[in-house]
Amino acid sequence: MANKPTPKKGAAKKIATKVKKSPTPAKPASKAKPIVKKPVAKAPAKTAAKAPVKPAAKPITKPAPKPVPAPAQVAIGKKPDPATVATPTPAPAPLARLLPGPKGSTTSGALTISVQSSQGTAGNGNTHAANILVVITSGGTPVVELSRDHFTLMEHFEAPGQTACFSSNITSFRNAGTGAYLLQTKPNNGAPWRTGHHLGQLLVSSDDGRQGQAAIKIIIR
Repeated sequence: MANKPTPKKGAAKKIATKVKKSPTPAKPASKAKPIVKKPVAKAPAKTAAKAPVKPAAKPITKPAPKPVPAPAQVAIGKKPDPATVATPTPAPAPLARLLPGPKGSTTSGALTISVQSSQGTAGNGNTHAANILVVITSGGTPVVELSRDHFTLMEHFEAPGQTACFSSNITSFRNAGTGAYLLQTKPNNGAPWRTGHHLGQLLVSSDDGRQGQAAIKIIIR
């Protein structure tokens, strides 16, 4: 059999060098994709529900009842305890009374007037004077310093047929010095008396502002 010719070594080296010289195309480097981190959802913080705070109720304080003192009981044969026996309050001393004199009345309190009247010599149809007795005290003390100017006489309800009254007509005045005053009166303008009950009013005032009054009735027959 005929042997096949072996290829030459030089031709094989040339082919190998050509293969080495032809560069293999490099693969483009793949760009790394950025890793995107997903946001982790935070769990909402749990807030503890606060219970409404109620104001503390103020305690109601009732006033303590006042103790009622029991009446002190004293046993027979035993001396009372001086701490439990109430001491009586001394009564105020009475005001000193002045004796009758030029200015024997006190300056406090109203005047007390007592009046008595009589027909005297007065009568129906005449013009004589009727009598009036006035007793004046102040707190039980006689008032002795008054004069005619302190007295005012007024007549009310004139008797039928009377033409003039005896108002402001004190015809006679005398201070007895014991709180008694003797007055006389008759109708004004010389008019005569008429039978009937002549009603009037007597007013008395002192220099220190005390006053008093009383009713008068003169019966003429």
